[in-house]
Amino acid sequence: MLRISPRQQQSIYLYPTGPSGKNKMRNIYIRIGAYDVSAIVIVTLGILLGTVAAATYMWATKTVNVSVEEPLTITSFPSAIRTHPGQNQTLDITIENVASVSYTVTLIFTLNDTSYQTQYVTFSNNAYAIAPGTNQITVWMIASRQAQPANLQLTTQFYRE
Repeated sequence: MLRISPRQQQSIYLYPTGPSGKNKMRNIYIRIGAYDVSAIVIVTLGILLGTVAAATYMWATKTVNVSVEEPLTITSFPSAIRTHPGQNQTLDITIENVASVSYTVTLIFTLNDTSYQTQYVTFSNNAYAIAPGTNQITVWMIASRQAQPANLQLTTQFYRE
């Protein structure tokens, strides 16, 4: 015979009879203190609480796309440059800054013939402060007095610091 202490009677336990004491086996009741609670009610409450918790999490969580874009673009650049050996040529360049902050920019000039550039051509090597909005900057290039005539292509890249 199983003996249950008064302390154990207050705990939760399962028995296969209804509150009337008849042996029904259709439902399992859980005694919580002085109350008999149907297991179906407890399972249903658990499912509802889980659903409410999941729905609350889904409504409280929002996902949005974030993109970080380049704020600077060169909007104006000479389409052709003509110079002579020993001549200092200035180039006017327009840089648009669509951000609300200023940037420091370094321009890198590269001719398609790098050995010619190394021997005969020098470009300005400055850092430029680019404020929000449209910025006009002037850069220079010099072809040495010993430069041979050539048809070259100039590529300009900028690096934001």
